[in-house]
Amino acid sequence: MESRGSFPFGKLEISGNVKLSRFTTWGVGGPARYFIEPISLEQFVEALRFARERGMEVFVMGSGSNLLVHDSGFPGLVIRTVRLNGWEIRGDRLTADAGVKLPFLARIAAESGLSGLEELSGIPGTIGGALIQNAGAYGREFGELVEWVELLIDDKVERYTSDALKFCYRRTILPAEGYIVRVGLRLVSSDKDRIRERIRDFVRRRRSTQPLGRTAGSVFKNPEGRAAGWLLDRAGLKGVGIGGAKYSKVHANFIVNTGGATADDIFRLMKMGRERVLEIFGVELEPEIKMIGAFEWRGSGGR
Repeated sequence: MESRGSFPFGKLEISGNVKLSRFTTWGVGGPARYFIEPISLEQFVEALRFARERGMEVFVMGSGSNLLVHDSGFPGLVIRTVRLNGWEIRGDRLTADAGVKLPFLARIAAESGLSGLEELSGIPGTIGGALIQNAGAYGREFGELVEWVELLIDDKVERYTSDALKFCYRRTILPAEGYIVRVGLRLVSSDKDRIRERIRDFVRRRRSTQPLGRTAGSVFKNPEGRAAGWLLDRAGLKGVGIGGAKYSKVHANFIVNTGGATADDIFRLMKMGRERVLEIFGVELEPEIKMIGAFEWRGSGGR
């Protein structure tokens, strides 16, 4: 691991040995060997070239709200997109850079009298993450709103319409391997006050049914025809903890960092939950969160 410091590369200043726990909602995880928050597409391209010339792995992260980083960290370059946050509204079309946060965009849409994002307004991720995960809540999926996406492929931006994307449950299959840089949404004109009230209602509902504190959202995807939280609850996981991590008593599909948790605590709890549900119900739970670093998740849906 490189020592902490900055590494000049062209016009970039790339940081070394940056603790990723600072940027995840769980507040756990070790350092990235290299780290940058680009402020432009040109810097994004330059950062990718930095990694390519060194043959290192790249991970692009947004707000860290759906991410578990190994305690040993990540041995490559982490590109955090939150400073790529431009947006534009034209009529009923809303365009946003990958790093724009979903709750912010929902509020901006509401102030412009555009409806469609209300159900998703409580999801604390970025637009790029919402697309790649096909984020969903209260019967709405992000993919329903997507008109096009721009991908950075071999240092060039290519635009694809939604017809070229395959939206699945908590996953979007992109038409080519690349990095999401911009998304175009088509919304519907509606009354501003009605949109604002719907946002407030969904936020209230979310707060009343999900735990507060340091969490990363739903840990597991819902198996077909079942709810992961119900399965974990019936398997006796509610309130079960390891170290500073614990399955929430409010909602069993949430793991909370109650203080001092490590990534290993959370990972061991995840494996415990999967094993108990598989033993009792014969259902293998698939992680909804992303895991980076030296994890070994054995099963059909892990890494």
